[in-house]
Amino acid sequence: MSTPALPPPPAPVSELNATFGVLLIGFIFAVTLYGLTFFQTYIYYSRFPSDTTLSKWTIALLWAVDTATTTLLSHTLYYYLITSFMAPFDALDVTKTFVSENALAAFGIFLVQVFYAYRVFTLNGKNPVIPGAISFIALVNLVLGIVSAAKIAQQPLFYNFVDHTIKVLTGIQYGLSTLANLLIVGSLFVYLQPSRFPGMKAVDGWYEYIAVYFINRGSCFTLLQLASLLLFVIIPKQQVWILFHFVTSKTYVNSLLLMLNFRNVHHGRGVDEEESLNQRGEFKSQPGSSSHSRTPGNATSRSVQFGVVDTESKAAAMTIGLDTMHSAVGIDDDESDRRKPHASDIDIHKSHVDF
Repeated sequence: MSTPALPPPPAPVSELNATFGVLLIGFIFAVTLYGLTFFQTYIYYSRFPSDTTLSKWTIALLWAVDTATTTLLSHTLYYYLITSFMAPFDALDVTKTFVSENALAAFGIFLVQVFYAYRVFTLNGKNPVIPGAISFIALVNLVLGIVSAAKIAQQPLFYNFVDHTIKVLTGIQYGLSTLANLLIVGSLFVYLQPSRFPGMKAVDGWYEYIAVYFINRGSCFTLLQLASLLLFVIIPKQQVWILFHFVTSKTYVNSLLLMLNFRNVHHGRGVDEEESLNQRGEFKSQPGSSSHSRTPGNATSRSVQFGVVDTESKAAAMTIGLDTMHSAVGIDDDESDRRKPHASDIDIHKSHVDF
């Protein structure tokens, strides 16, 4: 009589924390950031319906890529934590969804870095040297990411899929991606200076400082990418770097979306940071005047700062509302002035009624 097969011994708690625990925490942060991606995408298309075609298609593609990577991550975690719950960790294979997520995440990072390269191109007088270097490095990163994902797919087991070849490919990919990010951050901090754009809106308040200097200009995803690089190089056999991999790819997307959503609005189009005027200062000096933004062609255009309301003057608040309505229906200031009833007309009308 044959004895029944015994189930495999359970993995120790320390091993579970270092493997499944890290994957679960990374997945929770990734899903949270995807929720921000979804919300910011809705804000973008609601506030900027007349934005450039390049921006709108880029955001649509990034949202699709981020949705796909989140779906692939969900399947990966479901397979490891539910389907293969009783299997020992050292017997789990590398899922196709995990490999596909790595390749798609590299493509999303490529799109964000190229978009930031174009942003630098518009700021430095259309000098192609630095934007070209950023775009070239981003393209090399994309190729390395796809090749690395193909190599991971050839590994049979998940717990030791980082062999020498994958370590070299992914290490170079993360290092070059960090270099491209440093070029992006350095260029934005150098070119977006009040000395270059005297009319640029001044940053005011801790929230704006965090949004502009830490998120919009790429400092956040640069630090996360650097952390991923260091963890992968120092402890590649452990799974801690995967947590940062899950989070970093989605931080790229959210940084780009916040940079676009933080702009002023003019006729449904976004007004870049260097073209916006310090409206808060204008309201204080001229309480009854409307806010304007100076464009590169020396044309004055009206804009409304998102989330900024001047409570010191009711006239300023009414002006913002009127300017917004005029911008929506395309009525010029002169035409609107001609349509406004004058005080004398009101008095004459009132006298006729009294008579």
